[in-house]
Amino acid sequence: MGRRITAKRTFTLGLHSRIRQARELLGLSRSELARRVGVGPSAAIQWELPKGTAPSVKHLIAIAETTDVSFEWLTTGRGSARLGMTHEIPAISPDCFAHDLFEEELLKLARRVPGRHRDALLRYLQLVYPPVRSPRR
Repeated sequence: MGRRITAKRTFTLGLHSRIRQARELLGLSRSELARRVGVGPSAAIQWELPKGTAPSVKHLIAIAETTDVSFEWLTTGRGSARLGMTHEIPAISPDCFAHDLFEEELLKLARRVPGRHRDALLRYLQLVYPPVRSPRR
């Protein structure tokens, strides 16, 4: 059974420390984490340096999923690190963030749409791009 991370112990840790701690709890090397997340080893090394580069939201999601820690804990240090340890509803979800520059630009544009036009725009987009249904088994 792995060690338990508590929010009280890790709240003050920086993002770089939480990434390292999550990786080490699974016994992954930096290069293995990088491989699983889909980046080069130098990126994973940078993420763990106090003044290194921070991962993108897309990569933060992949790190959280790969290391089985909550996205909220990984990004903010709040809440329980391990998934399923509490029945709390997370304050933030990865789905609430733009995952790339395209989504970020769409969000900026959507925020500029006047309220009276939002419903019409949303209905139009839903007609053009209907929800994808999962195949039946």
